[in-house]
Amino acid sequence: MSVSLTRPNILFIMADQMRFDCLGLENPHIKTPNLDRLAQRGLLMRHAYAPTPVCLPCRASMITGQYPSTHGAMHNMSALPEDHEISLGEVFSRAGYRTHFVGKSHLAPCHGDPLSKETYPFIHNRQWWSAFKGPWYGYEHADLAIGHTVEDHAHGMHYGAWLAEQGVDIERYFGNHEYTDYGVWDLPLEYHNSVWTADRAIAGIDAAVAEGQSFLSWVNFQDPHNPCLVPEPYASMYDPQAIPRFGYKPGEPDCFADKPPHYRDITDQPGAYAAKPSDPDLQAAGNVCHLDWDQDKIQANAACYYGMVTLLDEQVGRILDHLEAQGLADDTLIVFTADHGDLLGDHGLWFKSLVAYDESIRVPMIVSWPRRMAGNRRSDALINLVDLFPSFCHAAGIPIPHQCEGVSQLPTWIDDQPSRDICVVEERPHTGKWLMRVVMDGTWKMAYYPHRDYGELYHHRDDPDHIHNLWHDPDYREVRERLQRALLDHELFKRGPNPNVTGFHRLGRS
Repeated sequence: MSVSLTRPNILFIMADQMRFDCLGLENPHIKTPNLDRLAQRGLLMRHAYAPTPVCLPCRASMITGQYPSTHGAMHNMSALPEDHEISLGEVFSRAGYRTHFVGKSHLAPCHGDPLSKETYPFIHNRQWWSAFKGPWYGYEHADLAIGHTVEDHAHGMHYGAWLAEQGVDIERYFGNHEYTDYGVWDLPLEYHNSVWTADRAIAGIDAAVAEGQSFLSWVNFQDPHNPCLVPEPYASMYDPQAIPRFGYKPGEPDCFADKPPHYRDITDQPGAYAAKPSDPDLQAAGNVCHLDWDQDKIQANAACYYGMVTLLDEQVGRILDHLEAQGLADDTLIVFTADHGDLLGDHGLWFKSLVAYDESIRVPMIVSWPRRMAGNRRSDALINLVDLFPSFCHAAGIPIPHQCEGVSQLPTWIDDQPSRDICVVEERPHTGKWLMRVVMDGTWKMAYYPHRDYGELYHHRDDPDHIHNLWHDPDYREVRERLQRALLDHELFKRGPNPNVTGFHRLGRS
């Protein structure tokens, strides 16, 4: 079906585990010239947050427009059924867009689900993946990948089938690694998953142009997620001692005495992925941990991470250049962001989840739409990634589905009018009894733990490193209670699934 190209194309680019402070326009220590020029043509949103700081549930939220507590895929060992709700891709496919899912999927576990196409051994079924072109979660067209750098499952799905077709020695480049490795990856750059992802995104744009269709393309890069292994010249691009210092902040770890017990549990157990039972309901879900590394090792790992970001930036630049060459840049709404951040050793912690630090829950976000938006702007307005589904619909003139729990951010993007008063981040690891909700209003940040007598409250602007926990301070009781009421309102008014309707009401409809 051919549609008018007066509607915007939508290019949604997502990095994996990229910190909010890894953009060159605000961090002179890192090179991201292509993302910087995208921001010059649009808007940098400086206070963007993930609905949860974990890969799979956050990506499920992008598909459904819902918080994890609604769609049910709450951690990396859960799964989002393809028929759970109408997806972002399905909404735009029905509206006549050419829809394309590119790169990392991760909407089901890589282990333990024999019915999932994202689980061993099916991800390595080269013949099946070579033939499969879609649909995938409502997206008509799919070019999929999974995993990170040298992980064994990283040579799966479409990307793995392509590597095999190119004659790449899989055993040489994949499978032998530790989650905490960093340094040089000797895979030739032309076979890197970020290069492949950009190639497939460009091919999808060309297909949409050839078909005369507007497009929605969700492009999912797998960098800079650990292991921090990257080809040269990126592995040695950054001097570890010339980049910002990562690790404990002034006042840490002494201030952990005033925090919930899991902060101490994790940092007291080097190399552990799960805090032990001062709180028996807590399990870290294989994410956040403490590593007993010296400062040189912390810095060397971070330097490789920076190199991965620059490699990613160059591939984003290829896509942007192609849009401009096709004459599509002005009429394409582009959003660049990430699914969550990475602690990188800050606060004595690595990876993400279970903590309220911005390094874990806050993400970079750049929005560009030259036909409708002024450029070279910055905004401190709050945005949650669940807002992207309704925002894309609003931009395209498509009715926003009832299931969406976010709000349209077009008033912010176009007119600098904030769209939300608070932002909520959820966390629920494997065990079902331990929960965390983070609530922010732009000035204050509260972390709430149901059925616990502890919590966290920080003046977010004055204390961004969370050194002074004011939860039990009577002078700030009113602030804490106000944020608790805001959280209660948020939980009660989430839209959730459509209500069941009785037969009587169905018969009464015309």
